[in-house]
Amino acid sequence: MKLEETELKLDELIMVEEPYNILQDLKLHDDGSITATVVNEYIDRDEGGPMGGAECGRHLAILGSIILAHNYHHKKRHYYLAVHALLIRKTDRVFADEELKLRATPTMMEKRKGAVLGEVVSTDNEVIFTAEVEYLIMSPAVFSKFYEKYRVDEPVHNQMSPYINRRHLSDITLNGARATGEFGVVSAIECEGHFRNYPALPVALIGNLFGELGFTLFKHNVPGYRRIISPRTSIRAYRLAFSGEQVRFVGRISKCLSHDTIQVTAEAKVGDEIVSNVEFELRGVNP
Repeated sequence: MKLEETELKLDELIMVEEPYNILQDLKLHDDGSITATVVNEYIDRDEGGPMGGAECGRHLAILGSIILAHNYHHKKRHYYLAVHALLIRKTDRVFADEELKLRATPTMMEKRKGAVLGEVVSTDNEVIFTAEVEYLIMSPAVFSKFYEKYRVDEPVHNQMSPYINRRHLSDITLNGARATGEFGVVSAIECEGHFRNYPALPVALIGNLFGELGFTLFKHNVPGYRRIISPRTSIRAYRLAFSGEQVRFVGRISKCLSHDTIQVTAEAKVGDEIVSNVEFELRGVNP
C-alpha cells in the first residue's frame, strides 16, 4: 500500500505531534513494516554518537505506534503509551551521521496492547540500535477518564523545540556507587506535542535523564574515557509524569561487568511513586 492511498496521513493516527514527532519520509512496505528518516537533534555531550539510546527509543516508539495505529486502529486516533523498551546497541563504533533511517515491524497487535521490533540504521546501512517496544493502547475517551485532572486548555507553542534545548538534572549528589538528581517541576512547555491538552514528560526524555545520572556515576567511578555508550537498556514506564508534578531521580551501580563497563539501576519518582525504572549498561570508549 502506498502512503498516498491512505485517507489520513500516517502520523495523524497517533496523539504525539511536532515537535516531539519529527519523523519524515514515512513509507509502508509489503512485508508489513514501516520506514522513516529522522534528523538527529540532540545527543548528550558524554554519549557516543551518532545517536543516543534514549533518542533512538523516542523515534522508534513513535514509528512503531504509527504502524500499529495503521494496522489496527486505522482512521481512529488512539494513545500509544510505551510501557517497556529493550534497546540493544549493535556497534561500539562512535561516529557522526546527521540523518538516520528507521524501520519498525509489528510483532503483536491486540485491542489494548501492541509491540514492535525496530532498528536504527546509518546512511551506510550499519545497524546502530535495535529495539523491542511494548505499548498500552488507550482510546481518547478512556485516556481522558483517567487523566482529566491533568488537562490544560491553553495551547503550548515554543519558538524553539524543547527537545533541542533541554533542561538537565540539577543538584546531582554522588555517594560512591549511588547518585540522586533533581529534575524539578515539569512544565507544559517542555512537553509540546506530547500530548495536546495533557502535557506529559516523554519517557524518552526520562530515559535521557537516566543517562545523565548514569554518565555522572560512570565518570566518577570509571575515569579515563572520552565517550560513553549504552550496549543494553531496559526501561519501563508505570505512569505519565504530567506538568505540575515534581520528578526526582535515584540510581546506583548495580554491577561491575568489566574494567570498562558497568550496570546501572535507577528510578524516576514523583513523591514516593515510581514513574519509570531502568537497568542499563554503560561502556567507556575512546574514539
